[in-house]
Amino acid sequence: MPRASRKPINESINQEIKENFSSLISSLQNPQEIQQFFNDFITHEEQLMLGKRLMLHLMLERGYKSGQIESVLGINKDTVRIHRAVWERGSNSYRTVLKKIAKRAEAKLLWKKLEKILKPIDLLLKSKGNIQARAKFVSGDWD
Repeated sequence: MPRASRKPINESINQEIKENFSSLISSLQNPQEIQQFFNDFITHEEQLMLGKRLMLHLMLERGYKSGQIESVLGINKDTVRIHRAVWERGSNSYRTVLKKIAKRAEAKLLWKKLEKILKPIDLLLKSKGNIQARAKFVSGDWD
């Protein structure tokens, strides 16, 4: 995962950098402009990392369990643990933004896809102690 340099930077310069970045991001006008900016500005790996991080926080907001998040996003339990702590410390405005994102129509389709991915995993976990879940899992009838 990309990391910022550990070399100290003057606090006023650091604040100026943050303000300039916030100003830049808020000036982007539409999804195409935003996508083009990020395609040019950050690497594919950074885009993937940020996307997974956002999805992790959205899944926490929706009450998904750590194991589900790990399975869907292909991340380890320590990453989920660290970001659960970050998510729990989030401000009210942060939570409001997450809820706003989660309610968008595109997000609703994404949640349906996630549920479809998680259904066999949930059935597998339940099948250890539930014969009906085991039969459903083995049959491939996951709906």
